[in-house]
Amino acid sequence: MDKKEIKHLAELSKLEFTDEELESFDFEFEKLIELADIIKNANIDGERKLNMIDMNELREDNPKSGYSSEILLENAPDKKKGYFVVPRIVE
Repeated sequence: MDKKEIKHLAELSKLEFTDEELESFDFEFEKLIELADIIKNANIDGERKLNMIDMNELREDNPKSGYSSEILLENAPDKKKGYFVVPRIVE
């Protein structure tokens, strides 16, 4: 991943970084991509060894009352008809 792509991702995420920080991300992203490749190429054939659902009993679902939309939107910088208004990011 090159510096231009990292800068683009940061802009989409509304994050600002110095050039030095962007350089360090380049190295970190390379390591993450290498790790993803190792996981992608891992041999997962064979019998399944463990099922987490069998180990953990699921808790009972107890619904609780939530907050009103007025309270949740109280500090929103921009709202319309009971919803948050966010910048459009899809071109």
